[in-house]
Amino acid sequence: MQIYFDESGDFNTARNAAYKFAFVVGIILPDRALQGLKADFDWFVGQLSSNEFRQGEPKGALLSLTHRQVLLEILKAHSDVMLIPLSVNLGFNDPSFFATAPARIRSLIENNLKTESSSMTIRERAALAKRFGRLSAPVMARLVSYGIAVLKAIESIACRYYCDQFRSDYDPITLIFDRTGRARNREELLLEDSLFGWIANWSRTVPLRIPTSLDESHPLLAKYGERKSERWTFDLNKMLKGKILFQDSKTQWLIQLADFAANTWAQTIGDYEGKNGFRELFLELYRKSALPDATPLGVVAPTDKTEVVSAPEYLEVFARMAHGVRKILPCE
Repeated sequence: MQIYFDESGDFNTARNAAYKFAFVVGIILPDRALQGLKADFDWFVGQLSSNEFRQGEPKGALLSLTHRQVLLEILKAHSDVMLIPLSVNLGFNDPSFFATAPARIRSLIENNLKTESSSMTIRERAALAKRFGRLSAPVMARLVSYGIAVLKAIESIACRYYCDQFRSDYDPITLIFDRTGRARNREELLLEDSLFGWIANWSRTVPLRIPTSLDESHPLLAKYGERKSERWTFDLNKMLKGKILFQDSKTQWLIQLADFAANTWAQTIGDYEGKNGFRELFLELYRKSALPDATPLGVVAPTDKTEVVSAPEYLEVFARMAHGVRKILPCE
């Protein structure tokens, strides 16, 4: 099973706004869906006009409204393929939270270097601390947002791909991100080294969402599950170690597809007043969303708080649109 991620919008923190959104979208697909989806993707790209390309590459930001509608029809035709659409609120915290986060994380790691760790040596953790200390606030916000997206994607595999037909797809589970610079740069190394720790730490307070119908006999839990405090969780090192990849959108069509989906989600949520024709795409996106029905907008925030907060009132139009709509689910 493969999960491809891309983002839309900038991750600069908001100075005076309570809400300022960037967007991350993941695409989950089992290997069996690749061949058919690739054929439809190639056909779709062949329909695009020249002004929907930049330097020979099709770009989500340049897609026409009509072609976005066609794209969603293609996604709907592939019931095995689902989206992880997140709306990341960068206005939830004061900008100083992001500005000071890299130094605070570096200090925390360095102050705990003597603590035993089965996953990283002291030298590796010291290098990790230095990498964190050099991050800018926007990069920090983007990496944490990717971490949240991965958490939601793992939960979605358990909740949406639990049925017998996917039992052979749990090994391997691979995460692929859009490469933003040279190979093995600081951001890539940080995401690889920190992802498991972030999710494990978050899930101590808010446990991973795993259906109660799954037990130790289910292949997903038999392979990756572990019991902690009477709850099932996942051993993320076992699940994902060595399976986090970075690829260039110029050569990877699935990163291009993630770009199309991320920008379409961003344009749709941004058109909450319905002035530009994008708002009506929401229902089709929602039907392909692997997120819980109770969180139709996927609003999250990079923060050290764990309480549930409501989306802004002006986005309630989307929740009303989604009410009672059935999703296209791979196990139904």
